Amino acid sequence: MNTTRSIAAKNLRKNFSFYALYLLSVSLVITIYFAFASFSVNQVMLEKISADGRVESMCRIISIFLMAFVVFFMSYSNRFFLKRRTKELGIYALLGYRKTTILSLLTFENVLICCGALCAGVFLGAVMHKGIVAGITALLKLSVDNAQIPFFQTSAIQKTACFILLVIIVLSISNGRFLFQTSLISLVRYEKKAEKRMTFHFLPALLGLVMTLSGYVLALDILRGGNSLWFSVGFYQTGLLTAMLILSGTIFFISSFLPCVMKCSQKNKQAFYTQTRIITTPNFIYHIRSNARTLIMLTLLSAATLTAASVMALTLYYPIASVSRMAPSELEFRIADEKQIDAARNLVSQYAPDDAVTFTRTDICKITASSDSLPMEYSIGTAKGDAQNEKILREAGFECISYTQYRSLLLAQKKDKAAGQIPALNDTECILVKYQPNSDGSSESGSVYTLNIAAASVPLTVREQTLHNPISFANSVGTLIVSDNVYRQMQESAAPQTSILSINGKAIENNENLYADLSALLENSPYLQGHSHRIHVIFSLNSSTFLLIGFLVVLFFIATGSILYFNNISALTDTRADYEILHKIGYTDKIIRKIIRKQIFTFFCIPFAFGLLDCIFATIVYKIGLMQNLLGNSLTLYVPTMIAIAMTALIYLFYYWLTVHSCCKIVQEL
Repeated sequence: MNTTRSIAAKNLRKNFSFYALYLLSVSLVITIYFAFASFSVNQVMLEKISADGRVESMCRIISIFLMAFVVFFMSYSNRFFLKRRTKELGIYALLGYRKTTILSLLTFENVLICCGALCAGVFLGAVMHKGIVAGITALLKLSVDNAQIPFFQTSAIQKTACFILLVIIVLSISNGRFLFQTSLISLVRYEKKAEKRMTFHFLPALLGLVMTLSGYVLALDILRGGNSLWFSVGFYQTGLLTAMLILSGTIFFISSFLPCVMKCSQKNKQAFYTQTRIITTPNFIYHIRSNARTLIMLTLLSAATLTAASVMALTLYYPIASVSRMAPSELEFRIADEKQIDAARNLVSQYAPDDAVTFTRTDICKITASSDSLPMEYSIGTAKGDAQNEKILREAGFECISYTQYRSLLLAQKKDKAAGQIPALNDTECILVKYQPNSDGSSESGSVYTLNIAAASVPLTVREQTLHNPISFANSVGTLIVSDNVYRQMQESAAPQTSILSINGKAIENNENLYADLSALLENSPYLQGHSHRIHVIFSLNSSTFLLIGFLVVLFFIATGSILYFNNISALTDTRADYEILHKIGYTDKIIRKIIRKQIFTFFCIPFAFGLLDCIFATIVYKIGLMQNLLGNSLTLYVPTMIAIAMTALIYLFYYWLTVHSCCKIVQEL
């Protein structure tokens, strides 16, 4: 046993550079897991952000995915190193070592690696956990006593150590099955074997192309809105069909179509017979066939990583961006008593000087109308004041405000650009504020609404529609902007009126104490709305969710990059003799490095390119099908997605550079 331990320790010490990335990858994985485990047992934080137990439930669900993912990653990495050492293990067997002794050698090596990774992971995970706590505390402005939160969570250490022990047992069982199912001669020559080569057939290649394109076309069909299959057949049924087409198409495309394309490219003699392509093209065809399953798995993993990062970024950003419409003013409430105006002014003055805050009163006239096609805003919405459960529909009608009041509100809300774009209105025109764009892309511009003002019928033509609502949807849904003259007619007709007080100013932004005091003053009125307050609520409700999903996304990044690294190192190690021959026939180190860069770039590019395509189409479907379209379809809405993709690309570039550097170093040692 001592001899086995000595050999294991010596192997790790002499081949430390070979195991360095594996040790680093496992350390990072354990860091993420330990930080998550520490957060899930942090009762101080959980009591602050999870009053209903929702976060605890999510922690239990996410922990299952985390554990499964860690086991998968470490099993794959362990199998990679096992394959790389089969010749060495075969020599041990030839020297008389029993397979049980070889298994104990491998197990002890895994114990040493996992113990080292556990020590590093626990320390780095504790630091990460402290950073997460500090970030959430600052973001949500929580009052947390950091002295109550220990640097090392004892229960988290125990949980992580038990899990790593379980992983070691799983790895030992896997190694044992491999050793006892492999004969001695197969063990010695195992590294010469590749995965079963796939014979090229035209039908699977064509099928891969057709199925992939069909899946993407079906995804884009959602752009047709209500007329698309997504809404006419069913969202989840169409989504399942799309996913199956893309998944099956990816498998056939990579395993059959790409080798076919590269095979055909060899017929172009002038392009094929170059210093680099005559080497890279045959290698590509061989490796993409022999490692098709690994490449398919990496492609799907990349798609999952990119999609998860993109959707998470969009899901976090979109509700915050929508607050500009849901609560356009910093503070806003419906005036039930004129005394509330002075009381609100006095309250605000305790937090900010009067000259730093604007108070804008808006009088709204409720008017019924008739038309061949009234917009949905005419009747949607609930009567919050009548029922706290918001199940009673509001009375149908337009909430009309004057042109002057509309511009004043936009200017008070610092929407100078929108205010400058408002067209002048005559007495026969109006502007309709849309709740959200029509799903079929149609516009209300040109529609004629006949307003019932007292005994008169006043037809107004919609000059344009806009998404720049000046009042929150809690107080006005079917907002109609009319000329000042028409508005005066409404006031003189004794139409039902409500008044809104909007309070704006940088001095009162992000002031939860002011919002709480104003809410108490208004007796918790459901018509009190606040821009900063709503953003605060969004962060409070969703920060833990995105944090937990973020753990998985980071693990996806580590696993995808590491597996790509290991796979390329493996492919180059299998062909070391080829590079020796290239040296002998006159290939310079510069040309060989160029060949290596091209080969590695291809295997990094395929998973990333396919993953990026899947991510783009999945994000479009998610945005249109599952998110409320309050902000239209501007490209600026996808900026968070673009940032997430760019960050993913940088991580891929880092792993690409690291892989090229390691491969070139291996070749230079020949």
